[in-house]
Amino acid sequence: MIPFSKVGDVLRELSKLTDFIIIGDTVLDLELKRKGTESDVDVFITSISVFTDEDRIDAFSEEHGWDLGKTPIDTPRLMIPVDDEQLQLDLYENIQDFFVPPIVIESSLEKKIGDYTAKAIILEDYLLLKANAFRDEDEEEIKNIVKLIGEGKLSIDKEILSKHVEYFEENSKSVKDRLNSLGIKF
Repeated sequence: MIPFSKVGDVLRELSKLTDFIIIGDTVLDLELKRKGTESDVDVFITSISVFTDEDRIDAFSEEHGWDLGKTPIDTPRLMIPVDDEQLQLDLYENIQDFFVPPIVIESSLEKKIGDYTAKAIILEDYLLLKANAFRDEDEEEIKNIVKLIGEGKLSIDKEILSKHVEYFEENSKSVKDRLNSLGIKF
């Protein structure tokens, strides 16, 4: 596990390159008040482009001694040594089938990560993004969240879900249907 104190240090460095919002599994880690992350950190970048600013991203990673790779959708992945582990920091923006509606970004909240404060999407929007992508691992993650809600460890605002799902445009009905089928009725 990579402690959030170290993740916060990395995110502080990333903020020198671009503004960003945390969009991935780290959202759930923060909601559950975990001390760190077992996975990568996914961020949606808002002040540069993963494509037109590729040279800047490459120079930034080289300057920090970080390796640069690619995510499954061919966006940059920074691989950062942290103690005896490696933190993967995946950079995303809206491309092809990967879509984060503006309302998701606008609704993000500041979260403390170690000594650093970063914006992260809210749990309701995390669920909507998972239901929109709906890979096998996304379905399992949604089932896990439903279980945690049932145990009282998490809560969601169904009014926010109902409003924000509409911003998924032509996918909104399938996103609703997927969540309904997994126990999140709205």
